[in-house]
Amino acid sequence: MISRVLSLSGFNRAVCLATGGAGGYAFTNPDVDNVYDIFPLHKPPPFAFISVYRVPKDECTDFENNWKELVRFSQRQEGYLFTKMLKADSRPSCLDGKPQFDYIDIQQWTTGDAQRRVALRPGFQELYKEIASKSVKDPMMYSVVVDDTPSQV
Repeated sequence: MISRVLSLSGFNRAVCLATGGAGGYAFTNPDVDNVYDIFPLHKPPPFAFISVYRVPKDECTDFENNWKELVRFSQRQEGYLFTKMLKADSRPSCLDGKPQFDYIDIQQWTTGDAQRRVALRPGFQELYKEIASKSVKDPMMYSVVVDDTPSQV
């Protein structure tokens, strides 16, 4: 019985065409939820670089503008993913005293080397010198272990 179905003229070719077409379409037209990676286990996790700053209240606006210029430069570089700047809340909180840092900057890159290459560029050095005096330390590198960021649909 099975040999009769499989020996039908053109049936094998139709199955191969449909399977190849569906597989080809899936790999060449992924959507947000289905991105197919040929080697998913070989993809390194992204790296986060964290910088902390202490900024006097009267210099906050200048600092934020200079920081935005530096981030705009970084956005045009290879390996850049995103940046978040967090500002300490000035409202009274359950924490005792003043926050340790006024700003915390989190930049995420595909590799640690990508951020290092950008930091060596002359344009980066010019922009960074405007905010370097406020930086408590050089950026510290962390590898992302868990990320529960919701995917964009």
